[in-house]
Amino acid sequence: MTKNLNNKTSSVQGGEIYGDFTSSFDSDIRMYSEDIDVSIAYSNMLSKIGVLTLDETNLINSALEDIRNEIKNGTFKWDKKLEDIHLNIENSMYDKIGEVAGKLHFGRSRNDQVATDSRLYFIRKIDFLNTLIIDFLQELVKLSEKNISIMLPGYTHLQKGQPILISHNLMSYFSIISRDLRRFLNARNNLDNMPLGSGAFAGVTIPIDREYLASELGFSNISSNSIDGVSSRDHILDILYSCSSIMINLSRISEELIIWNSEEFDFVNIPDEFTTGSSIMPQKRNPDYLELIRGKTGHSLGQLVNLATSLKGLTFTYNRDLQEDRKGAMDSIEIVTQSLEVIKNLFSKISFNEEKMIDSANKSNILATDFADYLANKKIPYREAYKIIKDISLNLKGKYIHELSLDELRQFSKLFEKDALDISLRNSIENRNSTGGTSTNSVRNQIIEAKNFLKKNKNAK
Repeated sequence: MTKNLNNKTSSVQGGEIYGDFTSSFDSDIRMYSEDIDVSIAYSNMLSKIGVLTLDETNLINSALEDIRNEIKNGTFKWDKKLEDIHLNIENSMYDKIGEVAGKLHFGRSRNDQVATDSRLYFIRKIDFLNTLIIDFLQELVKLSEKNISIMLPGYTHLQKGQPILISHNLMSYFSIISRDLRRFLNARNNLDNMPLGSGAFAGVTIPIDREYLASELGFSNISSNSIDGVSSRDHILDILYSCSSIMINLSRISEELIIWNSEEFDFVNIPDEFTTGSSIMPQKRNPDYLELIRGKTGHSLGQLVNLATSLKGLTFTYNRDLQEDRKGAMDSIEIVTQSLEVIKNLFSKISFNEEKMIDSANKSNILATDFADYLANKKIPYREAYKIIKDISLNLKGKYIHELSLDELRQFSKLFEKDALDISLRNSIENRNSTGGTSTNSVRNQIIEAKNFLKKNKNAK
């Protein structure tokens, strides 16, 4: 005879009038598969230590797999009165196999069960996310190699500063996103610590085999303190910080492309499928996808502050506030996943307007620093050289500094000689050959290092 849980859970759950307020159903349903995996592993462990017979374990595991398939196929009958997915699954097991279902919970609390489900869910999500980050990084390397020699003006304060290679700029994206990959790898490492076996918070009385459970579920470590195991959520803060960091960086990349895509710059061609038209202005091609990446960044930042604010006032062991720990991180990971897929595909199809970039660089005094360096190499103090070039820039009379003749340059300093006329965009770039600089050779070295990084981290966990 089966036993339905509807009539016996109200004393545990509290009043039903405000059931929706106390429910974690909508967020927990996303980790139904992890919940079932944890229960199957726990069932096998109970059999191993003699709490369940082999027949009972097989019966429980078969029911759990049936429930997994029903949820996956959309035929599972959810009862929101039961508040969360754990009780829904347990209730369904009672309907399928009767009293044996009740044996699964021996030695296990929903506190350590949910904490384990959550860690397992986020480990799997981060593993997938890290593959997307690596895919994007590989696209950046490929694009950098393809466009290794294209020059453009580099900017500070949105003012033209010095010439650089577009490949150097792309590798700056690689550099910052690679650090985000490291952040997610660190977050994963902190997640890889199984709390199952902590009970409600004080441990359990049965001879639970936690090492076996960790092996079954793929955890490398088990928590060393049962209170910390069920009550700490700093690993979710790690996730939210990592999500916030990469979204900030993707937003900055998006902003740069949005500016470069404007008519005033026209440095890049964003593929049509990543733009939308205007409802009234037929000529428009708006970079909406990039703008949405920029716009969605605030969500992760908000969720990070939200959870941090909740945690800072909690005592140890379990508090119901911790029910609010997961949804923000789940949503943030989804946003990061979508954003990475969009920007990776966009970068696989983007192209650069080389002539526009060079023309923009030539129509400026972007080589002023190189002229100052030229004079400083004549053994005068750099600040004196700087002042001479500043005086020149204030007296150009409609020309750019690189358009001046030798006679015109010598009006400001007799140190200028014929080789000063060799200063050019390409010359400026190739002279910046310091480690990490914008010269072709330096960028090639950055690409080599990037490939080594990707090779090392491709299967990293």
